[in-house]
Parts: sequence; C-alpha cells; structure tokens
Amino acid sequence: MAQDLEQTISALQTTAIGNCRKRIEEAAHKPKKIPGGDPADSGAPCRDKKPAHGVTSVLRDKYGL
Repeated sequence: MAQDLEQTISALQTTAIGNCRKRIEEAAHKPKKIPGGDPADSGAPCRDKKPAHGVTSVLRDKYGL
C-alpha cells in the first residue's frame, strides 16, 4: 500500500511539473510590453501603477502566470 501511495504522489508531482512547464512556455511566447514604448502612455502618472511586492508578483504580472 505504501508503494501505491508513493507511485500516486510521484505521478501527481510529474503532472504538476508538466503543467507548470506548459504555462511557462505559453507565457514565454506571449508578446512582451516594452516599457515606455507607447507614446500615448508617456503622460500617464506613475501612481496608477500597482507596486510589485515580490518575485512572484513580478513574474505573475510580467508573464501572466
């Protein structure tokens, strides 16, 4: 029975890692915004932008993860 649980856990880990890799690949193929590249945004105040609090927030905002 312990061996069955280990196989189940291993299968779940493999599936989770595969899903993460898929999401990272999809995010890598999305077009990236160029900061300051849009002249219409040049007059936008900085206070409207959401502050990033950590690495996860930055990655989520940048790559849509």
